[in-house]
Order: sequence, then C-alpha cells, then structure tokens
Amino acid sequence: MDEDTLRYRETLLGEIHAEGLAEGDYSRTRFIDRACSLLESAEELTEYHLCRAHTVSAKGGLVQVDAYSFSPSDGVVNLIIAEWSGVDFPEPIMTEEARRLVQGAYRFLEGSVHDRLSDRWDESSDAHSFSRELFAFATGEEFSKVYIYLVSDRPLGAQTSKTFDLRLGTAEIEVQLWDITRMARVEASSKGREDIRIDFLSEYGRGVPALAAGSDPDGRYTSYMCVIPGGVLAGLYDRFGGRILEQNVRAFLGEGRKVNKGIRETLRTQPEMFFAFNNGLTATAAEIELARTEDGATEIVAATGLQVVNGGQTTASLFWAHKAGVDLSKVQVQMKLSRLAEEGFDDAVHNIARYANAQNAVSASDLFAGHPYFKRLETQSRETLATGGASGLGGYWYFERTTGGYRVEQRRRTGTALKVWQTLNPKSQLLTKTDVARYEMTFACQPHLVSAGAQKNIAAFGKTITQLWDQNPENFDAGYFRRIVGRAILTRALDALIPKQPWYGGSILRPLSTYTLALMSRRMRELSMEPDYEAIWRSQRAAPEFMDEALRLAELVQPLLQDIPPEQVRNRLITEWVKRESCWTRVEASPLQLDIAFVRTLLSAAAPEKGAAPWHIRAQQLWREGKWKKLRAWNEVEQVLTPDEADLVNWASVATPFSPKGFKLTKLREGYERALINGFA
Repeated sequence: MDEDTLRYRETLLGEIHAEGLAEGDYSRTRFIDRACSLLESAEELTEYHLCRAHTVSAKGGLVQVDAYSFSPSDGVVNLIIAEWSGVDFPEPIMTEEARRLVQGAYRFLEGSVHDRLSDRWDESSDAHSFSRELFAFATGEEFSKVYIYLVSDRPLGAQTSKTFDLRLGTAEIEVQLWDITRMARVEASSKGREDIRIDFLSEYGRGVPALAAGSDPDGRYTSYMCVIPGGVLAGLYDRFGGRILEQNVRAFLGEGRKVNKGIRETLRTQPEMFFAFNNGLTATAAEIELARTEDGATEIVAATGLQVVNGGQTTASLFWAHKAGVDLSKVQVQMKLSRLAEEGFDDAVHNIARYANAQNAVSASDLFAGHPYFKRLETQSRETLATGGASGLGGYWYFERTTGGYRVEQRRRTGTALKVWQTLNPKSQLLTKTDVARYEMTFACQPHLVSAGAQKNIAAFGKTITQLWDQNPENFDAGYFRRIVGRAILTRALDALIPKQPWYGGSILRPLSTYTLALMSRRMRELSMEPDYEAIWRSQRAAPEFMDEALRLAELVQPLLQDIPPEQVRNRLITEWVKRESCWTRVEASPLQLDIAFVRTLLSAAAPEKGAAPWHIRAQQLWREGKWKKLRAWNEVEQVLTPDEADLVNWASVATPFSPKGFKLTKLREGYERALINGFA
C-alpha cells in the first residue's frame, strides 16, 4: 500500500473504532455500511440495504452476501460481499481468495434462483426474504445483469486476477473489486467517483460524427452536434446503467420499466425515421477527444465523464428495445454534447439539466440540486462556528454543495494550514445534500420516503423546500441551519447507539432510527413541542434524556417494522415494507406515546410569524445588522442584481444616516428579494 492509502486506511479504522462499538461483529458491519455508502456516493449504487446472508450450499460451498440493491429500471441486481480484517498490517487478497469470496455471492444468486436457498433461513429472517425477492426479480423479464462487489479493507495482490467468467442463464455477471486502495483513490478524487471513459473506436469500432457548434471565449464550454448510433447508446446503458444518466434525470426515470410507446413503435416499424421523430439527447463531458476521418470530417473518438442530462427516457428505451430483440442498426440519435470546464462543472451540469428539461415533464424537485436553498446552506455553514463540545471548539459543520467540495478544499492546503483547516472542519461534521434531506424529511414525519432511497427522498424533499422557499426565503437563516445540525447530531447519535442494544435484531438500522425519530417528531408536534435545538448546538451533543427516550421507543417500534402484514409486501422483505406509506401509517397510529418525564425537557415550538415588519423598518434593521455591506460583497461575486439595484445597495452599504424613501426604498426591496431568491443569506 502506498502512503496515501495507508493514511486513508488508518483514518477509516480510527473512525470505525472511535465509537467504542468494536465488540462483536459491529466493526465489520460498520465497515460494510461505510463501503456501501462510498459506492452510493460514487454512483455505483442508487441505494443499498445491509443483509447478512451467510450459510453453506447443499454441496457444502460458502454462501455469502452482506448487502444488496435492486435497480429495476436497469434490470440490475447488485450483491455486495465484504472481506474485513481490521488489523494494522493486512495481507493482500490473492486471486484464489478473491475467487472464493465472489463464488460465495454467486452461490447465493444461483441457489436463490434454482435451489430454494431461502429455505435455509427462518421465514422471519432478512436473508430468507431477500432470497425470495431475488428469485422473483431474477425470473422476471426485466432482469438483465448482476454486479458482484467485493469490498475490503485489505489491498489486492499485485498479480490478483480481476477476470471472472460467471453467467446466470442469459444474464451477464460483472465483478467489481473495491479494495482499500481503490476506495482511497475514489475518496481522494475531486468528484468522489471514478469517471466513465469511453473509447468509441476500440469499444464500438467507430467514432461519433460531430460538428463544432459553439464555444465560450472564457473556455467554460465547447459544444458539438453529434449523431450517435442507437446500438452504441443502448450498449453504453447496458454497460454503465444509470451511471451515464445525470443524477436528476435518473431520479426522474424512477424504478419502472421505461419503454415509451411512441419510441417503441418507431423502433419496430420505422427505425430509419428515429432521427427525425425523436428530440435526441443533451449530454455533457469533462473531456472530449477528436479526430479527423479520411474525408476530413470530425468525429469524437473518446469521452471522459459522459453524462446524459436530457434524454434519459430515450436512452433507457433503446436499451430495453435492444434487450427485447429489436434491431437498432438503422437507428441514429442526435446529441448535443458540451465539454465543460472543471471549475463550476457541477453547477453547469445542473443548469444544463434544468434548462434542457424545462419543456418536459420533469418537476422542479427533480432539478433541485442547483436550487439557491443549497447555496444558502453553504453560506450558513461557512459562517456559523460551533463552540461547544469537549474541546470547547466544535468547528464548522461543512455543508458540501458540490460533490467532492470537501476534498477539493483539503487539497488546496498543505502542512500546518491543512491541519488547522481540518481541525476547524472535521470530517465527522461533513453534511451532504442527501444527509440534509434525510434529517429534514425524518423530522417532517416522512420516514417511508427516507427509506425509499436517497434519490427519491431528495426529490420529495425538493418539492417541500421549493414551496417553502417561494413563500419566504428569509426563514432559512442561521437558526434554521443550527436546527439542521441539531437534527444531524440526534440522528447520528441514535444510529450509533441502536446496534449496542441487546434487543436490536440487526439489518434495519437506518429504517429503525428514521421511523423512531419520525414518531417522536409526530408526538412532539401533537403537543406543539420540540427539542431545545439551541442547547444541542451549544453543547454539540445529544441530550441524554432524548437518547434514553429514543432507545425506549426504538425497541417498541422494531416489531412494528418486522411484523409485516402478509398482504402488504411480496416476499415480506422489510426493506420494501418500510418504503410503504402504510408502514408509516401503522407506526403513527400505534398507541406509543412520549414519556411524561421526557416531555418536560422539551420547549414550546416557535409559533409562525403573524406577519412581516413593514419594509422601511426591515430595511433599517438590515442596515444596523450590516446586511447591505454583506449584500454588496456577495453581488460583486454573484452578479445577480440589476445595475440600478447594485448602485443602491452600494449606497446603502456606506450611507450614514440610512433613511431611504420612495423609489430608493422600493428598488432596495426588489434587489434584496432578488438576492434572497438566488441564495443570499
């Protein structure tokens, strides 16, 4: 292992053991959760569920699966197996051991489909339910591919083979080895994922015809109009699945079989007319390699970081049509491909997705990632210093608005400056967009949506926040940010404590934690009470009284999640049951109530404001708070205000005394509201 990998591994093991939960099998489970979370953030998985499915086959072979996920829209099932050592100096994984571990997952797959492997576990077991669900999925017409991920805190041997010849009927099986070196490399990358690189010449035998269509003098983008063969596009989706679809588009596609009726009919009866009938794709890439053909035409021979930001329906439909036997040899698809500069890449992709999808049935929540709400959180997180905790310096809770932002900030510093920055911005206090969505939707009493996966949850969260933002952006102030941090502290504390309890049955940590906190939030709302979030912020820890009550209720909520009504979920899979609104209805309607002693520790919930102060008073208050100076500095970077508004804000930032009237006051209000809508805090 190189020095960077050793440092990453040391930090990872330190974080796993830091919670003091190393007893039993918890360290291994914690590693699996961390590894799966990395795969999710790297866009290898759209969601995941922990499930310990260990046994032996009828012939005595090892059977092992530690986590899984289904992706019906891609026809894919992902099986995750873990090799955990936890020692300081681990031996490398050699070829034979890797094959043995992968075979364990293959035996689970094969046994579930052909040999009633589920009977080896009790019907109440998650492994039994998952095996039954896998049988139903793998024997359905949507099933097309299996990914087996081997994750480990050990390195691969230098000569370890990465080739595995496995199949299940007509379904392809691809093995991905994620050793500690690969995990460290992805964690250290600025984007937090491995870029997709496509060599069209070597992989598909031809380049993609392209015509230069436009560029920006500052080098922010270069665009090309392209014609991509339908078979190539279907092949890309077959190979990479949802990874080639920009996240918002993938969330829009959902989990259903997406073969548009009109697209299907054209492909079957008039494939040569597809180019004329279809609107085509809008795509982005980080790098594009060009070449000249013999006749002098331009073609794209390779692309790195390819993402389809509009046209996901077309892409998926071509794939499913190909799987159904439709000949795509005559199908051509138009594509606008833009190479984007590295600086501002994520924002540019989100904006392209936003405007490219403006005329289609993609809701605002699907394009929520670029919303000013997140810019507001980013500003608040950089300005709001916590001063609690045992050391007396809690540091900042770093909100990562763009993927990999935390890593980029680290790489900008070295030596003492890096150590100081890491002290002020500890990784344990990193907040991502999906984190915020989980905490807010949990306390908004929507645990079934949280349990449906990060993408679906953030889409639902987007609808809620968009409505609230439109009503009054000023509500999302520093106090709002401190409340998010308070909910993060409570949630993470419960996540850490539940596995230590003797009554915990395993495998359903996230749903159990989420449902418990949602039930507590519902009961507190019924009493118009809430936790003392300011006290949580000051101390930077969860109150013992809150955690005692949460653990008491979690023990009582657990059987409500485990005892699944037979008519509700096929194969009685808990991970599917907790996604149902009927599951939340059942928990919500239970007789479980808050203990009266705990209620005495709560505060009265703040009543909504009856009405805003008159603008002339509010403008004076902003002047006293120094907000006009702050707005001037903000606008110099963002360039959001009109020239007239900017001039007045510049005046307001230095005016003494401050007493605008008439036109000045009106324009100041227009400018301030415009700034709020665009993320000014």
